[in-house]
Amino acid sequence: MEIKIDDLSGGEVIELLEEHLADMYATSPPESVHALDV
Repeated sequence: MEIKIDDLSGGEVIELLEEHLADMYATSPPESVHALDV
């Protein structure tokens, strides 16, 4: 594992966040889905 500072604009990071948020919308009540603009 490598931990490093990143600006979160990489394609892999965006894909991971989009997948996670889509899953949260699919499986959680709307009032339980929270996300910040990145």
